[in-house]
Amino acid sequence: MSALHRSRRFLVPVAATVLLLAGCGTDRFLSGAVRYSCDNGVQVTVRPDGSAVVRSGRGEDLLLRDAGGVGPLQQVFSNPQMRFETGLGAAGTRGRIEGMVPNRNAGCVRTGGALPQTMMAPYTPPQS
Repeated sequence: MSALHRSRRFLVPVAATVLLLAGCGTDRFLSGAVRYSCDNGVQVTVRPDGSAVVRSGRGEDLLLRDAGGVGPLQQVFSNPQMRFETGLGAAGTRGRIEGMVPNRNAGCVRTGGALPQTMMAPYTPPQS
């Protein structure tokens, strides 16, 4: 067996593994991730690990779960520059991001992903 043939046998699986792992950071591999689109063109992904990633024209910002929020549907994520709230609106599908532009908030709407169990409203049996 030639050296070229041996190197190809080694490189093909390695290259396939690298390509697979390169895609693992994307949202499609995060089961339970919830995505929001905001008025200002910003995209927010709430991840099941208790963090949120804000994607804008200036890159990505990581927000961590905060102690704020009222009720089981609301979650608050923040870093020193911005704050993102979820679970707003009658159905709990709206959000708000603060800090992208000074003294202005942008409204957001959930566009994909299932609500994690920690965000689901408790079951209320029907009244008869």
